[in-house]
Amino acid sequence: MISKRLHVGLIFETILMLPFVYNRRESVLSQNLVERVCELYFESLNANNLTGVTEALHFPHFRVMADGHVEVWNNSTDLWDWFKKRTSDDGWHHSAFESVKPEELTAKKFHVEVRFGRYREDKSLIGKYRSLYIVTFEEDKWGIKAGSGTG
Repeated sequence: MISKRLHVGLIFETILMLPFVYNRRESVLSQNLVERVCELYFESLNANNLTGVTEALHFPHFRVMADGHVEVWNNSTDLWDWFKKRTSDDGWHHSAFESVKPEELTAKKFHVEVRFGRYREDKSLIGKYRSLYIVTFEEDKWGIKAGSGTG
């Protein structure tokens, strides 16, 4: 039999823990959504699906390139045209993740360390790359706001 004092103590402790449990659950849910946004971006690029790319990103969108140059796009069409030109010379067909590691910085911002490969249609490797995506919650959705990487 649990004493009344112990019972009241357990209830009080449970009440104090509720915000932590709730916030942890929300954090895990957000992390899953952030990972899904990164997957949607790659799936959409691979499928030549501009609508999916648009859904996965926030605009304006910017990238810090390997040489430190910053590219900025105000809409998905401009980014799409740039991407197609950039990848057409090497025979790019698709990209595939090696790893996706999100880190929550705030309730509305994650940094995501991404490692991936770019491939030709015959599955030969073009190159392996690393990027840091900044994924934010804006306008009622998670989306990739910015990136910085080697590719």
